[in-house]
Amino acid sequence: MYISMNEILDKFSKFTLSYKISFDTEIVNFKFSTKNLQNYSPYCLYIFRANKLPKEIFNYDKVNFLIIGEPQNLPYLNKCNYIILKENSISIFDIIKIIQNLLDFDDALSSFKEKLFLSVKDDLSISNMISIAFEYLNNPIMVLNSKYETCYFEIGKTVLNEPVWEFQLKNNRPHPEYSLLYNKSRENRLIAESSYNHIVTFFDGVMNHREISIPIKHIDFSIGRISVLEVNRQITQSDIHILKTLAKMMYPLMVCDKKFLNLETSKLDSVFRDLINNPKPNMLLIRKKLSNFKFNLDSNMYLLCLCDLDNINSKSKINYVKQMVQDIFERHYVFIFEKNIIVLYNNKNSFDYFNKCKEYKKFIEFIQDYTLSVGVSKLFGGVSGIRNAYFESLSAINFANRLNFIGMKKSFINFYDDYVLHDLMYDFVVKKKLNYILDSTILKLLTDNNTNLITTIKYYLYYNENLNLIADKLGIHYNTLKYRIEKLKTKYFIDLKDSDSLIKLRLAIVALEISEGYKLDLGLN
Repeated sequence: MYISMNEILDKFSKFTLSYKISFDTEIVNFKFSTKNLQNYSPYCLYIFRANKLPKEIFNYDKVNFLIIGEPQNLPYLNKCNYIILKENSISIFDIIKIIQNLLDFDDALSSFKEKLFLSVKDDLSISNMISIAFEYLNNPIMVLNSKYETCYFEIGKTVLNEPVWEFQLKNNRPHPEYSLLYNKSRENRLIAESSYNHIVTFFDGVMNHREISIPIKHIDFSIGRISVLEVNRQITQSDIHILKTLAKMMYPLMVCDKKFLNLETSKLDSVFRDLINNPKPNMLLIRKKLSNFKFNLDSNMYLLCLCDLDNINSKSKINYVKQMVQDIFERHYVFIFEKNIIVLYNNKNSFDYFNKCKEYKKFIEFIQDYTLSVGVSKLFGGVSGIRNAYFESLSAINFANRLNFIGMKKSFINFYDDYVLHDLMYDFVVKKKLNYILDSTILKLLTDNNTNLITTIKYYLYYNENLNLIADKLGIHYNTLKYRIEKLKTKYFIDLKDSDSLIKLRLAIVALEISEGYKLDLGLN
């Protein structure tokens, strides 16, 4: 049987002096030693008395120690898991007895693994494996794909008495209240996309029983999960290991099963993906394909790109988000491209109109709940502009994530129109060609790095020259602000009332923000 370092810590907590567990490794055996060892396994627990610890070890990656007594300063311990027990607080005999009991191999788990290996050898299906697991778990078991569709299940003669599962099995989709609560939990989503960690889900008032799930990943994506309902008996640690073993054995079959790997796509999705991927698409062929779908080829559109700021890479989340976005943008086209949700917003009414409609508030709440960032392209006409619009929307998100604007709250919807200057200036900053676009007076101000004056200019530009408001936001006296403005004029020959100066200053501030946001050298020296 496997145990974790945290489980060992729990057992020895009343004897523990100190500990450090950076990675919760699965331990399968142990070794009590009084001498230096040549090789260390990351799956073994090494028990040492403090005065017998080796002075150095060479393969110290993921080594697990149980140490009796306070050790001397050994640098390699910082890179290991260790639990230090108080000297003479427990006998070595009792320590070994506790570890042996923890590692006592479970007969049911052993028998299950043997049957499961035979099922693979006999080329049995996922359905057969689920039936074998049900024998040992004695609880309903269900396998879902990334769209939360039920692919396989086994409940035997169990009376479920669980509205969430009854809805799932009857409708082949999650219970709406369960789905909403599950996907809104950022913690749930983060755990769900890590390999073979188990998730315990219970929503009081929605569920009658706990649900234990094991996510299954393929490359960067979670492609499904195995769930067990704790209705007949309580799930044990041994049951968790059964589920983890089942997940590992089922994975190769799931990769070859179309129920698990396919995202919901259409031929129209494929056309749009080709347009984004291909710098020089055959527009005659594209137009011919799109004409079959009666898609308006020449309408004015915005492209909205929804990115997952958690970077969880979950197909489950992507499909759920797509469904919700389609409900909000029911008159517009929604598809998936490279882990992002894309909306082709037909500008029959302007985007400003959408900002004022009742769906907008719902959209804002939704993207905040699901930690999404939205980039909005410039208005473009016709499908030939989709590729450029996609990169504009990504640029808007990228700039927004990296740059901080004075006096502005964090924005979840970012318009490329607000970042046109940033896109222009980025090239000049990277190539260190600011001399071509900024005059010597502005460059001298940036070189001097006078923080007070630069901050004053930022507020002046952002708050549209409203001196009373600027002074209030800066937290300085009105006369101090007047003094700074006069200093800009006398020392740097910068007149804030001159429109030409304001344009140059705006470019300079954008260059400064880019250099700070991207940690780039402005090339002023």
